Amino acid sequence: MICPKCKEQIEDDVKFCTKCGANILEEKEKLVEEKRREMKQQEIRQKEIEDKKRLEEIRKQEEQREKEALKEAEKAEAIRKAKEEGIELEIIDKKEEAPIEPKAEFKVKSEEKVKEKTEKKKKVVIKKNIFQRLLGKLLFVIIVAIIIIGAVYYCYRQNILPDFAQKQVEDFDKKLQNVIKLNKEVKEGKENLPDNIEDIGEDNIWKVEPTIEADDIKDLTDEVSVIVQDKKEGLINNSTGEIVLEAKYTKIFVGDYYDMDKTEADKQNGIVVKDIEKYYKLDNDYKISTEVKTIYIPEEGAYFYDHHTPAIYYNTVKECKLVKPDSSKSGLILCSDIDIITTEGIASKDADLPESFEIDFEKSTITTKGYFDPKTAELKINCDYDEAYDFSNGYAAVKKGTKSGIIDEAGKSVIPFDYKETRSVHNKLAFAKLDGKWGILNIK
Repeated sequence: MICPKCKEQIEDDVKFCTKCGANILEEKEKLVEEKRREMKQQEIRQKEIEDKKRLEEIRKQEEQREKEALKEAEKAEAIRKAKEEGIELEIIDKKEEAPIEPKAEFKVKSEEKVKEKTEKKKKVVIKKNIFQRLLGKLLFVIIVAIIIIGAVYYCYRQNILPDFAQKQVEDFDKKLQNVIKLNKEVKEGKENLPDNIEDIGEDNIWKVEPTIEADDIKDLTDEVSVIVQDKKEGLINNSTGEIVLEAKYTKIFVGDYYDMDKTEADKQNGIVVKDIEKYYKLDNDYKISTEVKTIYIPEEGAYFYDHHTPAIYYNTVKECKLVKPDSSKSGLILCSDIDIITTEGIASKDADLPESFEIDFEKSTITTKGYFDPKTAELKINCDYDEAYDFSNGYAAVKKGTKSGIIDEAGKSVIPFDYKETRSVHNKLAFAKLDGKWGILNIK
């Protein structure tokens, strides 16, 4: 990708230019606005040119009428003088001299035929001028339409159109991609193509069609996820979309617990269901079993990326520290882009941060999310996402603006950003929301 400001080559889908620090989205919006102004100026210039041509045409027509009037006056004067002298005349009005054949008699053309021929020539010229003007206007309309379509498609790719317009362009883009794919398959000589072009495309990646009604679906284990309906929680199978526990409980989570008749020394770990103020464990069939006591573990800290340094920091309840390379850890870890400002008012962009400090979250606003490699403590996937989930099976669910998709560990999109919501991948399957309902996608 080329930075709109410094014109340097940078990584695709970054938010800030790594060369000049420019905000890519803002610079692109400036370019779009500049194109709009150029289009407006072009329309004004084109109108001025057409007005000038129209005035020139009127001027020429006036001159022609004056010449014809003068010529008619000369004819009338010549006829008048001839009559006074007793001479009969017939005026022949011709543009070119006709060739004289040997021994040919002079033929006088009647005034009506000459006039008829002149009128025909005028009609041809007028029709030609009208056709040229119509052709010019048509070409102008085509050029403007191409520019507008290009601008709309650019805004669609940047996900900055209104929701209703974004949806319409998405539908058109899908159909266009289907046609392109069909054309490619025909050229490659593939057989058994479907009669309906729309059979080729996004619909084939659904394992379970989007028919599941839910307010939300949240990750839990490789086998089941939490389904939220009317502010109550239940369990849904990740592979089949089957409800395995009805959504009527206060909260469902994975945690440590022990049976009511046992002690903390006998603690277990698994799915815990909260029903009002009581907690229950589940059996192997995800049915409510015995009541248990839960052991609450303090929440784990969060990772933050400071793009001014740049560096990764790990924040807990008590302190925040710089993350150093750790060869014992593998896999990409989620982090949030943040302007780190300590509770003592020290900003990372102005001074070196102390070894241990506390973050002032009122001033250190969390913005977008990305992923870093714990082995190198460096940002691996840029913080270009408004929402992001942990990697599983080598994939992660992410969201840009109002559209969600799925990426791999290289940051490449494996499921396009065509969905309202997407969730973490389990066994190469993932929940996704489209048109208000959830389904299960195949991750190929």
